[in-house]
Amino acid sequence: MLYIVGIGFPSLISSLARVAIESAELVVGYTPYIEEIAPILRSNQKTFANGMRGEVERVTYAVDEAARGAQVCIVCSGDPSLYGMAALAYQLAAGRGVEISVIPSVTAAMAASAKLGAPITDDLVILSLSDLLTPKELIDRRIEAVNIGDFVCAIYNPRSKSRTEALPSALKKFREARGNLLVGAVTNAFREGESVTIATIDTFDVSIVDMFTLVLVGSSRTQLIDGKMVTPRGYRVS
Repeated sequence: MLYIVGIGFPSLISSLARVAIESAELVVGYTPYIEEIAPILRSNQKTFANGMRGEVERVTYAVDEAARGAQVCIVCSGDPSLYGMAALAYQLAAGRGVEISVIPSVTAAMAASAKLGAPITDDLVILSLSDLLTPKELIDRRIEAVNIGDFVCAIYNPRSKSRTEALPSALKKFREARGNLLVGAVTNAFREGESVTIATIDTFDVSIVDMFTLVLVGSSRTQLIDGKMVTPRGYRVS
């Protein structure tokens, strides 16, 4: 049995996720995620953790152990089906008789939306700016599609130490096509060190953004109401 578990945010972890972690013989994950769930783990519970870009190694190990009969849990930040390990686990486990159960959780876009107000009440595009697995040309075409549809856009992997130009470039494209939209940024949502910023594209300081930040760009209908980002759903109000 292989559980793919979204731990989301420590204060919001679901009961299903907690049970899957606690009952597993082996818990596998990115080192910071294993450290984050340390209070849940049993003292004698076996774990396997590694660093960034070690996804294939750790999921292969988890699948191999599950195929041998162990009950294994892979932990993911946010939701395991969104930029998580669920798809990779299915690929590596294909034809090996491993039963897989995906346990969803709160993804960063929804956590950030709650902190910003109600910016996600209309159609939404979730976009990663990382070109590690997606060609930059394809990311640019997706940004064009966001503009054509005037979507609210939640941006994952917005800015790293080595990739500093992707976010300013995306914001420039949004500005040129749709005007000076509202932008929200939430770093470490529901965690220690949380910060929340709301600005416009013209006044937004990209230097506050890192890989722990979710950037949310509103649509042309998104408004600032009492200091919060709000995208009206379309109801008639007096």
